Amino acid sequence: MKQSPELPHTIVADPPWQFRDSLPGPKRGAIKHYNLMSTADIMAYELPEMHTNSRLFLWRVASMQEDALQVMRAWGYELKSEIVWVKKTKHGKRAFGMGHQVRNEHEVCLIGIKGHPMVHSRSIRSTFSVENPSWFDAAMGEHSEKPDDFYHIVKQLSPGPYVELFGRKKRSGWKVFGDEVEK
Repeated sequence: MKQSPELPHTIVADPPWQFRDSLPGPKRGAIKHYNLMSTADIMAYELPEMHTNSRLFLWRVASMQEDALQVMRAWGYELKSEIVWVKKTKHGKRAFGMGHQVRNEHEVCLIGIKGHPMVHSRSIRSTFSVENPSWFDAAMGEHSEKPDDFYHIVKQLSPGPYVELFGRKKRSGWKVFGDEVEK
């Protein structure tokens, strides 16, 4: 069976992970910013039809590494690598995030494949930071918002068409699914 070349080759997902803790204060914690999903619900989330040779970029939180691997496997992808976003403040200093064991200054995006997807560039580093974090200007940087630099890396690595799950804003050339798209 021949597949349509129009089927997406690349999928980005930043699931609304249901944390196992609660944080005090009116703005701390994901639950105060958007609806959360259990790992089982994320695993059961129906993906759009994808090309046989496709790549998944799956954002995970530090305390839920095993959950992210379960989701990746449930969606039919095999872990191959990861990208680490080293966060900075709007003044260019190292971020001082939350965490029970250490203060997280980074976020991790797992890279998984299905089939044998093409790699556009083999010169992309596994870490990135944003030198001029303009994403802070987007309503003070929405909770869990990812910088545009990340999407540029995705396009350098992986062919389109592109799909984003649990997205918040429309992107040119992307199909974006999420209950907060352009809210």
